[in-house]
Amino acid sequence: MPMSALIPAFSGLLPHPPIIVPEVGRTRLAQCQATCAACRDFAARLVAARPDRLLLVSPHAPRRTTAFGIYGGERLRGDLGRFGARAAAVDLENDAGAGEGISQAARRAGLEVWSIPQQPLDHGAVVPLCFLVEAGFAGPACVISPPAVQDTSALIAFGHAVAEAYGALGGRPALVASGDMSHRVTPEAPSGYDPRGLEFDRALVDLAAAGALARIPRIDAVLREAAGEDTTESITIVSAALGFHPSGAAVLSYEHPFGVGYLVAVLHDGKQAPAGPASLALLPAIARETIQAQLEKREPDLPAAAGRLREAAPVFVTIRRRDGSLRGCMGSLHPLHADLVAETADRALTAAFHDPRFPPIGKEELCGLHIEVSVLGPRQRVSSLDELDPRRFGVVVSDESQRRGVLLPAIEGVDSISAQIAIARRKAGIPEGDDVRIERFEVEKAGEPEEGVA
Repeated sequence: MPMSALIPAFSGLLPHPPIIVPEVGRTRLAQCQATCAACRDFAARLVAARPDRLLLVSPHAPRRTTAFGIYGGERLRGDLGRFGARAAAVDLENDAGAGEGISQAARRAGLEVWSIPQQPLDHGAVVPLCFLVEAGFAGPACVISPPAVQDTSALIAFGHAVAEAYGALGGRPALVASGDMSHRVTPEAPSGYDPRGLEFDRALVDLAAAGALARIPRIDAVLREAAGEDTTESITIVSAALGFHPSGAAVLSYEHPFGVGYLVAVLHDGKQAPAGPASLALLPAIARETIQAQLEKREPDLPAAAGRLREAAPVFVTIRRRDGSLRGCMGSLHPLHADLVAETADRALTAAFHDPRFPPIGKEELCGLHIEVSVLGPRQRVSSLDELDPRRFGVVVSDESQRRGVLLPAIEGVDSISAQIAIARRKAGIPEGDDVRIERFEVEKAGEPEEGVA
């Protein structure tokens, strides 16, 4: 299924411990005051964004091994009676149109979907909905569950199906991921203690704060298992529906008062549309997916060439380590393919596996790398060095024997025209003093969000 992105009214992550609901928590609310306040803040922002409908992903909804579940029935009802608070209840219209649209889009993508027979909602849905209803949300809602067996590629594909379905419906929905962080943060935690629990929580908090949504599904599976968390699946589905492009991403609160981490985070504030399938901002995701697919020996899941992606232009793909050091950079000065999707995919494979300066990238290594794609504009011959600016223009330096060196603009540490020309000469093997032809070009760069994981 092609990558896609939805323009939501609002989107984010809410925790679901019943204790944060006043009718359940009572005297213990003071211990989770920051979470309660943040949930109310989140709910108020969501309602103020005036969404047409709501999607909520709950990891505690009934689950089947490999199938995604969608609650059926005319109404979505549930309460916290099993936690001693039957008065904490919700009753909303079940958004059958959205459920059917998601189901059809998912099946077209080869995913299994089942209808959860009408029954009371689980607490993973009821707790977040209590805050949203209290804030004034009264529209139709769709509640879904991920499969019991974790499969990151399936979660992402399902997120794309969500985007496709809501895109066809029109309007601006709100998307909410329900999930708690590590259940093993402190020795007093109800699920036991593991020091890696806090490590997981810190990693996810940093990624959410940085808006680095594409990195969340790639958090180490062993770390997630050690943490005993139930957040990653929900947030992966929602992030994929956003095309992994946030707007106004922010952490409203994080705490672990009872040994379980509670994170409240905004992923999309509705103030700016995420990059759609025709945007150059998708090029780094195209490059990464192509490399990942090559490592996994499968066909890449790439978007159709639409809008600006239909253009033919030369591309450079630059891959760096977390410390900023180069890990691979390859490109061309002429387009080799008919569109930017194919061009980026081709250059990504070359940069990852065929840059002669480096060994091929390994599967375990990829998650720690940052990818940037540069789309080159037309080249212009310059007659004077005064026409150059290393921050704005890249350069091509060549001689009569067709030796040629290329340097992209805005490279850290290359602050002068003379340095830029000297580096390009060295790359071409052209001695200082030999006559050269100099051309300049501008680029449009698209890079992945900077990582927040230390």
